[in-house]
Amino acid sequence: MRPEQLALVLRPRSGLEAVDLGMRLVQAHARSIFASSFAVILPPALLIIALVGYGLEMPTLAGMLIWWLKPLYDRALLHGLSHAVFGEQPGVRQTWRALPGLIRRSALLPALLWRRLDPLRSTRLPVDQLEGLKGRIARDRRRIVANRVGGAGFGLMFCCANFEYVLLLGVIALIENLLPERVSIVEHIWPAMTGNDIVDPQQVLWVELGFNLSYACVVALIEPFYVAGGFALYLKRRTDLEAWDVELLFRRLASEGAKRLTMLALMVACGTLVLPLPDAQAAEPQREAAIRKAPSVIADVLKAPEFGKHRKRQELQLRTEPDAPAKDAPGWFKRWLEFWRGAGRWMAEGLRVAGWIGIAIVAAILLRLLLRQLGVVRARRTPPPPPAEVAGLDIRPESLPDDVADAARQLLAAGRHREALGLLYRGALSRLAHQAHIPFARGDTEGDCLMRVTRAGSGMRAYFALLTRTWQTVAYAHAELAEGEGDALCAGWREAFGGRQ
Repeated sequence: MRPEQLALVLRPRSGLEAVDLGMRLVQAHARSIFASSFAVILPPALLIIALVGYGLEMPTLAGMLIWWLKPLYDRALLHGLSHAVFGEQPGVRQTWRALPGLIRRSALLPALLWRRLDPLRSTRLPVDQLEGLKGRIARDRRRIVANRVGGAGFGLMFCCANFEYVLLLGVIALIENLLPERVSIVEHIWPAMTGNDIVDPQQVLWVELGFNLSYACVVALIEPFYVAGGFALYLKRRTDLEAWDVELLFRRLASEGAKRLTMLALMVACGTLVLPLPDAQAAEPQREAAIRKAPSVIADVLKAPEFGKHRKRQELQLRTEPDAPAKDAPGWFKRWLEFWRGAGRWMAEGLRVAGWIGIAIVAAILLRLLLRQLGVVRARRTPPPPPAEVAGLDIRPESLPDDVADAARQLLAAGRHREALGLLYRGALSRLAHQAHIPFARGDTEGDCLMRVTRAGSGMRAYFALLTRTWQTVAYAHAELAEGEGDALCAGWREAFGGRQ
């Protein structure tokens, strides 16, 4: 790095002042930095949302992947910021062209694995990307750079994370205020809060995908400030460690001094050509007078603020007592001490191994719980027997006819629509409870049953949601079925659950 070409004023700063400098850097180059931010973050986010969120129907995992790839975004943002401090503004095309090289040279894989949760990630990133250090040298350099700015770096991370949550909640509140009355986006994000209301699983999926896209936009807005604040802390540490400000001052003084010496040499040359040489005896008294005045001139110079500082420091030190003459201990006592020293070493080693084993067990348990929460691994437990009744309806297989769809079609032909839909609904609950092993509870309502089927990821959830909505409309609102709607439900039941039991 060439400190003399920096477009910043280098001077000693506190950690918070350095973070503020990073914020001002983003403000000064907002157009190019935010253009690169959105151009780098949104395409991978849209790809993740399309493949993982929509293709695999796992929007929660898609949101976690967008968050986990932040170190990849940071490298592109630091590329733009490192050029901005020299007065340059790389465009979106230049950033994309430089991205493959940045991925290869900046230790991206460790940043995505064991260093992903580092709170000082943006402060240590310039060591990997700009200095290009590897191995133990890079580890020592990252530790030195992060020294004395840990509080400011952690505060920067904490503030940026909270700003992301605030903006995300603000987007949800804005959409909530723009929606019509009695329509709530919260009911789609957290379906468990809807009670007896019916929520289409496809609508829930699209709302969660839109939530992921909103989060990607929030990351594109906040992440430049996080990277710029960490980069400014890195510049502060380089200034503290390598005295860049003093170096630049001496370079400027040397440049100005060279100019003045050149002018002085020209003036002396001209003077020697015009004026006669002074007498050596006449110059001798002047030299002695200058020597006599030298102590007072030196004292005046030392009174300047640059030289007149006194610092008083107090520190505690252990008092060392003079060694007393050692007395020879008995042989049995020495053997006893050696025995317990060896036993202590064995106990310490055993406790260390036990500690690592305990950490590994806890990590394995946490990993398994996370995989179960994501649905990757399911608990192998014998499900409890299904209840005989759900929502006041008898769902025992022996209480249903052999061909539920045919029996419902006969009831429809007789004009008994409510009984036909009730039979279809009971039959669907019975098949889902006894064959798909959906854990219905005796006190579940229709809305609770639909939520359980949706969370279980059953392939019959779309038909079951339609059947539940139609059943509630006919049973509670006393509405009439449209022509052909009952036959379509019977055909859909046979397609979803099969024919005879």
